[in-house]
Amino acid sequence: MVLKFGEWLVKQQYRKDLIGELARLPNLQNANQKSSRRQSDEHKCWADLVIGSTDPDQIAVFNEAWQEFLLAKRAVLDTPD
Repeated sequence: MVLKFGEWLVKQQYRKDLIGELARLPNLQNANQKSSRRQSDEHKCWADLVIGSTDPDQIAVFNEAWQEFLLAKRAVLDTPD
C-alpha cells in the first residue's frame, strides 16, 4: 500500500492544531490531483496548491504536515505484511 498525502490529510481533519485546520480548508479538501502518464512529484503538486490558494502563513503548516506524512509513509513501508 502506498500512502498518498491527500488520503493522509483527510485523516488529520479531527486534529485541534494547525495541521487539522489545514486539513479542513475547503480548497484542499476538494483538491483533485490529475493523474498523468508521467510520475508526478506529489510534494510539488500539493505545495503549488497550498501556495496558490491559501494564506501564505499556511505554507509553514504544510511543510510541517508534509514531514509528519513522510514519517507515516515510512512507517507503512516498514510494516511487514
